[in-house]
Amino acid sequence: MLWLRHKAYDWGFLRSQRGALPTLVVGNLELGGTGKTPHAMDLAKRLESKLGTGSVAILSRGHGRAATHFQWVGQESTWDDVGDEPWMMTRALRTIPVAVGANRLEALCDMAKTRPGLKAVVLDDGMQHRALVPDRLVCLLSRPDASWTSVLPAGPWRDLPSRVCTADLTVATHNAVSQAHTRSRSLAHIPMCIHPTDADKPLEQPALLLTGTAQPRRVVQSALDQGVSLAACAHYPDHHPFLLRDIKAWNAYRLEHGVQDLVTTAKDAARLDPWLPQLGSWRIWVLPVEVQWENEDAVDAFLNSWVHTLPS
Repeated sequence: MLWLRHKAYDWGFLRSQRGALPTLVVGNLELGGTGKTPHAMDLAKRLESKLGTGSVAILSRGHGRAATHFQWVGQESTWDDVGDEPWMMTRALRTIPVAVGANRLEALCDMAKTRPGLKAVVLDDGMQHRALVPDRLVCLLSRPDASWTSVLPAGPWRDLPSRVCTADLTVATHNAVSQAHTRSRSLAHIPMCIHPTDADKPLEQPALLLTGTAQPRRVVQSALDQGVSLAACAHYPDHHPFLLRDIKAWNAYRLEHGVQDLVTTAKDAARLDPWLPQLGSWRIWVLPVEVQWENEDAVDAFLNSWVHTLPS
């Protein structure tokens, strides 16, 4: 029972401890789709600007990979080696190293040993990893109706809603959440076309939108907000490993309807990467997700209050 598990940690029957490096955990209490990865990236970049290049890293579980052992994500890594989100983060954050490891405490020890210059680690997810006591905890909330109190499978919560009180900072990724100390929203834009090379031609024709995320409606709305005209949407489960039959279905749709542009998210693009040769007739546009804070000063004040306590 979830309640008993938490009490076992609270009462000391199960051991919790701080990591080998100072940690900032970005987590949530709901089932997916709150924006942990873009918020972890944003906070890591802000910390790097305060602590210096090479002083901040990101640790992820690496959802979807077959292995559980610790490893640094390299430019030569494939998404199925390390997970789609760590793969994407490594390419987006050139100066911030990304590691994966199922056991956060062991992974933090390995990070400290292999990169002695690190001063802080941002954990993408980990609020439910009670063996680790985070130095700072950021909880993301997106439910417009916070009256739901049931955990899965009866309700939308992966953890006890009452655990929001353990967070040092709560962030509403939906404006209707009243408990949040600050709010943010995700912005999508189309800065690049990854395939083929005629990226100078603007995206003007209706496009096929491809998503493999927990809340595809947000991706659809982001694309529409940016003025993208959608011919159709192909939705798949979160972290869906695209298969040859999927590619054949999209190519058949292109031939039948004359659609030339495919729009997807940065996370989904990681899982499309091996299939680019089979998608040669498409122009593939990526929608990177960035975080825009409504109260940026509050976020910086929160980070500064922690940075001042870290060893120099």
